[in-house]
Amino acid sequence: MTTQVEAFARRATARDWCPEADTRDSIVARRNALAGLWAGRLMRMPDDTLTIYAAEVHASGSMTGSDAIVQKLWYDLNRAGVPMSRDAVASKIGELHRDAIGQLSSTD
Repeated sequence: MTTQVEAFARRATARDWCPEADTRDSIVARRNALAGLWAGRLMRMPDDTLTIYAAEVHASGSMTGSDAIVQKLWYDLNRAGVPMSRDAVASKIGELHRDAIGQLSSTD
C-alpha cells in the first residue's frame, strides 16, 4: 500500500512541475541579484559587502514582489546618500529584468 502512495506522489510531483514557472522564478532571482549588485555599486560598497548585499536583495526578493524590491533599493540608496526616485529604481528593475531574460536564454 505504501508503495502505491509513493508512486502516486512521484507522478503527481512530476506532472505538477511547470518549467515555465521555474524559468520565471529563475529570471526574477537573477534580476534581484543583478539589482543588488547595481545598487551596491552605486553605494560604493566594497566587494565583500557588495556580495553580501546582493545576496540579501536576492533572498528578500524570493519572499516578496517587485514593489518590495523597488522600495528596499530606493530606501537603501537614499539612506546611503544616492538620491534616486522610486520611478528611476523601478525603471532600472525593468531593464535588469530584460537583462536577466537575455542571460538565462543564452545559457539554454
